[in-house]
Amino acid sequence: MKYLPLVWANLLRHRWRSLLTFLSIVSAFLLFGLLHGVSTGFDATIDALSDSRLRVQNRMSWTRWQPLSQLAEIERVPGVTAVGIYAFFGGYYQDPGNPVSAGAVDPARLFKVYPDLDLPPEQREAMLNTRTGALVGADLAKKYGWKIGDHIPLGTPIWQRVDGEPWAVDIVGIYRFKNRALPANELWMHADYFNEGRTALRNMVSLYLVAIDNPAHAARISHDIDALFRNSSNPTLTQSEKEWVGARLRRIGNVRLVVDTILVAVLFTLLALTANTMMQAVRERIPELAVLKTLGYSEAVINGMVVAESLLLCVGAAICGLALAALVFPRVFETVGVGATPIPPSVPIVGLLIAVGVALVSSAPPLWKSSRLDVVAALAAR
Repeated sequence: MKYLPLVWANLLRHRWRSLLTFLSIVSAFLLFGLLHGVSTGFDATIDALSDSRLRVQNRMSWTRWQPLSQLAEIERVPGVTAVGIYAFFGGYYQDPGNPVSAGAVDPARLFKVYPDLDLPPEQREAMLNTRTGALVGADLAKKYGWKIGDHIPLGTPIWQRVDGEPWAVDIVGIYRFKNRALPANELWMHADYFNEGRTALRNMVSLYLVAIDNPAHAARISHDIDALFRNSSNPTLTQSEKEWVGARLRRIGNVRLVVDTILVAVLFTLLALTANTMMQAVRERIPELAVLKTLGYSEAVINGMVVAESLLLCVGAAICGLALAALVFPRVFETVGVGATPIPPSVPIVGLLIAVGVALVSSAPPLWKSSRLDVVAALAAR
């Protein structure tokens, strides 16, 4: 600790250079925290999905709806314990610029398929008994400031009501999942209310949600369900929740490959920048290092001060950048449609390890130069 004032004074020798380098490293680790956090967060969300739930959709596309008559046949498949329905509603709140991820469900079936739903018993009962009732995810309720008892008008460019009236629901419950890695960002209305009110695609659903007795039986049950409708006009594709979400993410590209490519480029630039700064700092202090050696300071002490300077610069900036990333990450993650999830704990840990690695590697060239220092020649050049 007694050498810390000297290390600090060396950093402040050229304040603007140190400040600009510091801000560059902060920006790099802010970018690292956000990009690596999104990639890691996607993986965590997929891993949190259940292997004991399947999704049954049209084989061509989930936008092609399935007849409700398939429900009874799916329920008879051995290993199926419950079947729920989901009909996409879409829509917006007050203005098309305020989108709402909404769908219609049968609440009695939904509660069987999702036993991990965190919802008080009185709110479950209210949803079962209120025709215009709706359950709202905690993330969505927070976004729009909704609370239980609110009467919410929903606009939609897709669905017209038979009576020409606007769609409206009453919030009777706010749900979360017991596994907090899963986002709660949807609105669920009554399937009966939606089915009776719409003018098109009555008695059709977007997909079926299927609970099974054992995750080990998922492949066999998926095959049996698809075999039922293979030769029908509405063939199905059955996947586990993990497979279904993973397939949708793959459609927007290999997120991890894109993220890793950007991060490699950023970290390489960061390493070159930091190494250049440290080389300049040591080059300017060659005579001073010669004086320290003349006064009896050991090679280890001088090298330690160079490494400490690099660590103070890199790790200090990394902490600031990662702190900013943690602050804005929930909002960024929410914009990609997953939910306001905190930054995964592994991201700052990996970031700090990278910062230490960059500091050590970038201090290697100046250490090499310092170790080859000719004291006599350096003192003569003063």
